[in-house]
Amino acid sequence: MTNVVKPVWIFPDGYMLFETFSFLTNEIQDFLISISEPVVRTKIIHEYVLTPYALYAAVTAGILNFEILNILEKISKNPLSKILKKMIKICTRLFGKLHLILYKSIYFIYSPNIKILSTI
Repeated sequence: MTNVVKPVWIFPDGYMLFETFSFLTNEIQDFLISISEPVVRTKIIHEYVLTPYALYAAVTAGILNFEILNILEKISKNPLSKILKKMIKICTRLFGKLHLILYKSIYFIYSPNIKILSTI
């Protein structure tokens, strides 16, 4: 895809502008809604923002972090910033891997992966 065809501007802070007059509008809109939070959705331009909670919802829906990055790179008019890539990787890396358990008024952190427990 060339920049003329790519419909999304992605800023380093996770703010995204989506031009709805491009091709594959419905598919791209569904993807953006699944990984980010809509801010404004006018007829021509939609605004979204990537948040940790939205990325958590995406991961729980089964979207992997490398899929998020790959698709964003394909639809973005500008290159993704290193900061944004790092934020997506950090936010999606540990989601769903830890469990907080309350047992007899004491909280425990559980994970089947000892490597994850050692990183926190």
